[in-house]
Amino acid sequence: MRILYVDDDPALARLAARVLARSDFEVVHAPSIATGLEMFTAEEFGAVVLDHYFENQTGLNFLEAIAEIGKATPVLYVTGSSDADVAIRALKGGAADYVVKTATDDFFPLLVSALEQALENARLRREKEEADRQLVVAKERAELLLAEMNHRIANSLSLVSAMIRMQMQIARSDETKTALDETQNRITAIAGVHRSLYTSGDVGEVHLDVYLRPLLAELHSTSSLSRGIVVQSDLCRISTTADRAVALGVILTELVTNAMKYAYPDAEGEVRVVLRKTEDGGNVLSVEDDGVGFDRASGPKGTGLGTRLINAMTTTLGAELVYGRNGKPTGTYVAVRWR
Repeated sequence: MRILYVDDDPALARLAARVLARSDFEVVHAPSIATGLEMFTAEEFGAVVLDHYFENQTGLNFLEAIAEIGKATPVLYVTGSSDADVAIRALKGGAADYVVKTATDDFFPLLVSALEQALENARLRREKEEADRQLVVAKERAELLLAEMNHRIANSLSLVSAMIRMQMQIARSDETKTALDETQNRITAIAGVHRSLYTSGDVGEVHLDVYLRPLLAELHSTSSLSRGIVVQSDLCRISTTADRAVALGVILTELVTNAMKYAYPDAEGEVRVVLRKTEDGGNVLSVEDDGVGFDRASGPKGTGLGTRLINAMTTTLGAELVYGRNGKPTGTYVAVRWR
């Protein structure tokens, strides 16, 4: 291990070279701070032993200069026996450790021990930095793979949706067309989550407003039930997991589809979607219209599949379904509340 020994005492430097060689250290002597800086910049050393007192300068000037170079080479600062304040300043200036220079035989054993400890600490620090770098690389790679997976899933689901749309065009019965239309909307809701994850900066989190807004637009533009219906949305920023987003997307698709199908049978109308936070820290997603309303006691008007899906997804969320219009005689209001 090559050691740069910066000291203006040539006799002590020669003695240090002989003593440190017994511990497998090769000492390269620099008789001044200027020479030490030149050698430090041009060559690679395992560590630096730096004396404090020089003519017109101190070792602190060396520490200040190498701080701008950016090398992570450990520096052992050598001070006089009464220079505790100097040692503190050296440590604050970037020295790894200090050794008190004395006239006794303890100096070189302490220097060897401090060198070995500084080199070990430097090795551990390099290993930690490399491990941290590898962890960042692995995390970025995993996020890239996950994003690519979401992209492929979204594309595959879009392909399935297009196939269903083609099947609708050749279906003969209106009942079959309606069933395929609703199935296509459900697939769109799930594909939207994966598309949102692919375009998001965080592949583990879905911003519901970013996800639900294009879902509503696509649902309105592609559904055969949307004629004469205006869908208005007021969506605040709420983040959740992909699983919760899928459940909420399916619920919203079913509620909006029901509103477009049944709320205004003979006229144009408006469907309002609101996503907001509550004062108690919860969240609410509601769908509301001013149409003919429905009687819950009479059961679903269609096959009931949509109602079963809504109930199943609500259970998955651990949420609560709320019905009501606060005393208003017409229209329908359905909300999902969760925390």
